[in-house]
Amino acid sequence: MDPAYFDKKIVDCSDAELVSLGFLGENVSPDVKAFIEQIRAHPDLLGSVTCYTADCKRDSLNEAKASAQSEATQSPIKTLSALANDSDAYTVVAPDLISKYERTFYYHGISEDPPELLWRSDFATNPFPTPQPGDRFFTVPTKTANGVFRTPLNAVWDTVAPQILASIKARGLKYTSLTAVRFTINEGEEDERRGPPVVWIAVQPGTTNAAAVRDATPEILRILADAQVTDVAVEWYEGAVERL
Repeated sequence: MDPAYFDKKIVDCSDAELVSLGFLGENVSPDVKAFIEQIRAHPDLLGSVTCYTADCKRDSLNEAKASAQSEATQSPIKTLSALANDSDAYTVVAPDLISKYERTFYYHGISEDPPELLWRSDFATNPFPTPQPGDRFFTVPTKTANGVFRTPLNAVWDTVAPQILASIKARGLKYTSLTAVRFTINEGEEDERRGPPVVWIAVQPGTTNAAAVRDATPEILRILADAQVTDVAVEWYEGAVERL
């Protein structure tokens, strides 16, 4: 950046100057443009922001975006590469009830560090896509968590949730979260679909195993069936409570 602009305020710059500085224009990141426009829209609050400060913020925004894109594309590839050398990665190996591949990638996309799947009630009827020998290209499904609005589960959640918690506690399972969600699943290109409503349960890490939560699942499904909710899945994962 031209040193002459270090101390010049963004609100004092013309459009042409902001374009020449790389803060506005066709090839500028939308996040950077939004940041600059926010400054210009609120001079009373942000009028003291200088070009140098904006330049630092731009670098930060661009680095964060590049890092997120790299993480989204490279992490699955690196992990897939590691699993490719593991002969047991795609099969169920006792005492686990889910393959290492499915445990690792089932929740891919819901966060930067998604949890591993412990067990799910529709394991037998809803197989998770797995790379097959000879596959040259394979897309790991990406999930996005949504609410369960306008579903039968949403209508009875306040009634069934306490019953589900009581059932979990009766089995001595140490839960950390009970949520109703519905995942949007993208399997590449425009192939997007919505899965069934899910009773999503987190248990404290290291306190239980897949067999224990599998055995606890039928009672939860019975509670749901009694409330006339049948098109639903129960999914378990390990998740710690984060204190703010």
